[in-house]
Amino acid sequence: MTTCKPIRQVSANPSGRDFVVGDIHGAFGLVINAMQAVRFDRNIDRLFTVGDLIDRGPESHRVLEFLTQPYVYSVRGNHEDELLSLYASGPPDEDVLALACRFNGLQWWLDIPHEQRLCILNALSQLPLVIELETPRGTVGFIHADVPQGMSWGVFRRALLAGDERTRETCLWGRSRIHTRDQTGVPGVGRVFVGHTPDWRGVQRYGNVFAIDSAACFGQNGRIPEGHLSLVDVIMRTSSLTAPRLTPELLIEIKDWDPVPDLPFGASGLLSPTA
Repeated sequence: MTTCKPIRQVSANPSGRDFVVGDIHGAFGLVINAMQAVRFDRNIDRLFTVGDLIDRGPESHRVLEFLTQPYVYSVRGNHEDELLSLYASGPPDEDVLALACRFNGLQWWLDIPHEQRLCILNALSQLPLVIELETPRGTVGFIHADVPQGMSWGVFRRALLAGDERTRETCLWGRSRIHTRDQTGVPGVGRVFVGHTPDWRGVQRYGNVFAIDSAACFGQNGRIPEGHLSLVDVIMRTSSLTAPRLTPELLIEIKDWDPVPDLPFGASGLLSPTA
């Protein structure tokens, strides 16, 4: 398997829009519905994700097809990382694999052929931990879980590039910012989009960090009726981005109506309520 550098930088979109979607977990049908709702132009628009593309949902086997689309940019989530770890030293023992499938929602993995598994593993191994996107408003970061509290974006990225394991673990697994409702944000970056911690109320703001995992797969399977997939324009106004859901009966939530490309993100990485 090939491997990817921990940070991928993406230049500004010269002609289209940039969207980000919350944790998919095999609910690729909902992603397609959301793209249709915003009239996504596959020639000029781009779709970013915060990881956890696989497991739990009914269409995890479609992950390879999804990742090979030229308009898709994804970071690695803890579910992708766990699957890769199973194969870090070669194919795992069947008992180990069966246990992982039982507890991690990996049953789909047992249902696909060996060659398809290899192709998926190779694609997942190329996913970075961080994507940095340049926009007219400033830099937007995409990660799966969290930046260590109190750490600036510059220190965070340097720690990842140096191979710091604690920082990497927080990037993939951290929840303390959300659990403590920390509004201090992350200095040195315009916005950060994260997933990992589901909140079926919709997009939640923590300073300049926006949590967009809204429990799509659980809404789809009925375990959490309020669960849905969130898809938002990355440069839209903060007050619109965090507005209450208008259509709680739907399995998708679209927020794309109020982009403000000429207004920079807030100073020191913190956003005012209207920017």
